[in-house]
Amino acid sequence: MIGPAPLVWLGAAAIIAAVLQLRRAWGLSRRSVLANGMGWALMLLGSLLALAGDGAWGLAVASLFGMACAALLLAHAAWTSPRGKARASERKAHALPEPGEPRHIGRRLITFLLTIPLAFAASLLAALGARALFAMAGLNDADGNAIALLLLPLLWGALAFWLLMLSTRRAQLICLAAPAAGGLVLTLVGGAL
Repeated sequence: MIGPAPLVWLGAAAIIAAVLQLRRAWGLSRRSVLANGMGWALMLLGSLLALAGDGAWGLAVASLFGMACAALLLAHAAWTSPRGKARASERKAHALPEPGEPRHIGRRLITFLLTIPLAFAASLLAALGARALFAMAGLNDADGNAIALLLLPLLWGALAFWLLMLSTRRAQLICLAAPAAGGLVLTLVGGAL
């Protein structure tokens, strides 16, 4: 029987082969479903081998080899690509207004307040609600705390992203209110406050 280390090495080799195959497939003149599929199948096979070899640790180690290979391919592409002829834009993602345009400082400040402190508060309430829900399901306090601590940044990032994609303030406020209200209700019902 093959021990854990050989499976991790085989997984790492398959992941490196997957990165090389995907790079080759993406460099073709026409999109090839077969070439892309082979790359992603190799990635899945390598991940499963590494996972079978040494669990999450084996998968993490094998993934590092794939990321290093991808970084080397990107560095090579950056080094060998021709210099662009177009001048860089003065405006970076509409961050700077054109000369003479209003700056809309108030609107930008409201967007900041919605996506940073208010989204954090809504995410915190939602994470506390999840903690209370798990406590009601019989999970012990330490696991519930860990889940809440893991959920908070994930929810905050997802909520901030979603808020920035919405076009009206009303939709943004509804998007903030829904997880906050749900989390608050679950927290009060579960008695976690």
